[in-house]
Amino acid sequence: MLIKTSRFGEIEIEENQIITIPSGLIGFSEDRRFVIREDEAASPFRWLQAIDTEALAFVMIEPHVSISNYELELTKDNLNKLKAESIDELTVFVLVTMAKKMDDVTVNLQGPLLFNLEKRLGLQFIIPNGKYSTRHSLFGDKLSKKSPIASAQESAAEEQQVASD
Repeated sequence: MLIKTSRFGEIEIEENQIITIPSGLIGFSEDRRFVIREDEAASPFRWLQAIDTEALAFVMIEPHVSISNYELELTKDNLNKLKAESIDELTVFVLVTMAKKMDDVTVNLQGPLLFNLEKRLGLQFIIPNGKYSTRHSLFGDKLSKKSPIASAQESAAEEQQVASD
């Protein structure tokens, strides 16, 4: 099947690549059929391209790239909507909001996308109670951890301070 896209031109997709999101995405409830586009050069980013609206495509990424302790608590109803027995059958992505500077790029951790790729079903899940933000820094807690170089420099500076006292 050939589809037109504003970003990638005409692309060939197989029927078995189409993922249905029955309730659509927040703000885009009329679009329900998508394909996940992978590009090794853009890894770990992926595109969620709408089948029926050529200009509608979202950048997404796996949440662990941004935050190490990301957790989802799904109900049996959530799993049933995706025809899954457990969360292990699902792939989780979060939407990325691009910006001119990489430091300003954010991810929506509050509204992850859940996919049962085997059944070709998707769902946007909303995490309640403000546990996660819709505008979490892409680099998240990964930047808050000190690099080995910074830690070594700080240790040397502390040793120097102690020696001069």
